[in-house]
Amino acid sequence: MDIGIFNDFELYEKASEKLINKFEGKVPEQLIEVWKQYGFGSILNGYLKIVNPDEFHSLLEEVYIRSKEALVLFTTSMGDLLIWEDNKYLLLLNFRRGKMQDISSGFEFFFSDLEDDSSLQNDLDWLPYPDAIEKYGKPAFDECFGYVPLLGLGGSEKIENLEKVKLIEHIYLNTQFTSLVE
Repeated sequence: MDIGIFNDFELYEKASEKLINKFEGKVPEQLIEVWKQYGFGSILNGYLKIVNPDEFHSLLEEVYIRSKEALVLFTTSMGDLLIWEDNKYLLLLNFRRGKMQDISSGFEFFFSDLEDDSSLQNDLDWLPYPDAIEKYGKPAFDECFGYVPLLGLGGSEKIENLEKVKLIEHIYLNTQFTSLVE
């Protein structure tokens, strides 16, 4: 996998051979190659995190009605999950806005599409991440930026209202007050 977005890859942990074997045929082959070559970690200046689906299984069961057919492949530093559903659809679960968005049917061009700034915004809703890291620094691998108060509780979408929070706990908190539109 020789794509420019991996130039800033930061390793969180290596993917074990056992885990790779477990998910072969269940996740896109391009992602298996990333796991083999890079492991789990972040790209896009820490915005997109390549994660172990097993570590998000329980969370997905609690927050997504079709979790039996889905796996978490990525998280974002704005508190979103990117899931692989029915072994053919990539979806964004955007908890801060309470919406679900189709990213693609298939996975072939996902990584190369991320080299385009418009794809980052249109597909991954990445703003205001660049301004947030300039002001607060990058969140840790298990963190994201969260609005305080939550947008779903009337919080204002301003940089000043962002804080670094624990990702999983923040998603749980968001789902207590908003639900995903399907």
